[in-house]
Amino acid sequence: MSKSSYKSIYKTALTHKSYDEKHNNERLEFLGDAILSSVISDFLFLEKKNHVEGVLSQKRSIIVGRKHLNLIGEKIIPSDKIISNLKLVPKSVFGNTLEAIIGAIYLDKGLKATKSFIKEYIYKSEYLNSLSDIDFKSQLLTRSQKEKFNIEYRLERKEGLEHAKFFLVSVFINGKKSAEAKASSIKEAEQRASKKIINSVF
Repeated sequence: MSKSSYKSIYKTALTHKSYDEKHNNERLEFLGDAILSSVISDFLFLEKKNHVEGVLSQKRSIIVGRKHLNLIGEKIIPSDKIISNLKLVPKSVFGNTLEAIIGAIYLDKGLKATKSFIKEYIYKSEYLNSLSDIDFKSQLLTRSQKEKFNIEYRLERKEGLEHAKFFLVSVFINGKKSAEAKASSIKEAEQRASKKIINSVF
């Protein structure tokens, strides 16, 4: 890539689809989300040598969770730098933009620089101590592995305006719908639906 391309990719990372339907940060967000999960998995595997798979999955889920990323994004990304037509930038946009920036750093500077960014701002985040360590989705997954039942999450519908969108997610156990929940992100809706099952079924 040329230097101009590097600058352009960071501009793209900051561009919300409400501003440009075709040239926005959704592809970079997709890339950043995958890289973030992989890097955090690597950090946890190497540093938490005495933790079993279930605990590692739970910790990773908290670190890469929407609530955590929204907090970090809101802290380090000035709202006036986000290119959008939104009157008010919701918290979820900050988290999504943060993932897009991770994707841009990876394409621009490579994996080593991306790992350094993730370690400084996300893996060592000051917010982690205050976040709940209850990950209901991971708890449900652990139960399913022990008790040999299948779990499926389905996005039933999304509704609302762009700046106030809600997602309805259902959880199916062995093909039977067991719970549903609505939230401002798919991940949070999955957590809420999983919580309903943990608290009522088991």
